[in-house]
Amino acid sequence: MGTSGSSKGPKSTSPLVPPGVDDEPGKPLPSPEGQRFRGFRTEFGRAAAGGGKGALNSALGKYARDATQGSTVGPRRFGPAYRSGAALADTLRDLAQFGSGLAPGGLDLSTLQGQPVNVAAQEIARALAPEGADADEVSAAIQEAITEVLPEAGVFDPSLLTPDTLIQIMVEFFSRILFMEITATAGDAWNKAPDAQHATQTEADLLELIRVVVDKHFSPRLAQGLANANREEFRKLERQAMDEVWREWETLQ
Repeated sequence: MGTSGSSKGPKSTSPLVPPGVDDEPGKPLPSPEGQRFRGFRTEFGRAAAGGGKGALNSALGKYARDATQGSTVGPRRFGPAYRSGAALADTLRDLAQFGSGLAPGGLDLSTLQGQPVNVAAQEIARALAPEGADADEVSAAIQEAITEVLPEAGVFDPSLLTPDTLIQIMVEFFSRILFMEITATAGDAWNKAPDAQHATQTEADLLELIRVVVDKHFSPRLAQGLANANREEFRKLERQAMDEVWREWETLQ
């Protein structure tokens, strides 16, 4: 995955929700608390040093409670992901039902049938990723989700997009979004890893912990929408699931 140690991470004075990504624009935000990342990064550094999944769970608890200041604030950070995720769910569902697969930019994604999976994933990401804030992260998450779930060595076949497969892709998409955000926030806590092997294992453990909780909360809600939800309804379901993820993480000690 190779995300560790990329930067020092945001400062405590950084906005709780950066401009351009707020899912509730215009709603007041609390002031960032001083040293709000300290406990999270301490626990994350302990995990990177070999503390394992117990330290990661503790880090996730402090990330939800302190670094992001709770479930009323943290989930607001993913506005572009909710919108692109809703477009992804809607478009893939349409393709699975042999519809037009028209993306917002007018690209007919049904023309991707028979293309290598990685090529199709790139084109879908290009069509559905937002402009501006979080564009690179959302694009990468779409590509990684599709290639992780569909047979990478095969070709893109909409008939393989069963309801279960669609949900798996969406779970992987949001798992990757959260993974990228959390690892970036950890910043130089990655320096506690004694070697590349420990860093790689920490990445793998973190992604798996994220997948478990995302699957738990996103899968039931997305299943509700697969029959006939529109994109705005998908977005609301995604946000409700993310709120539940934060509330669960807030209980971790």
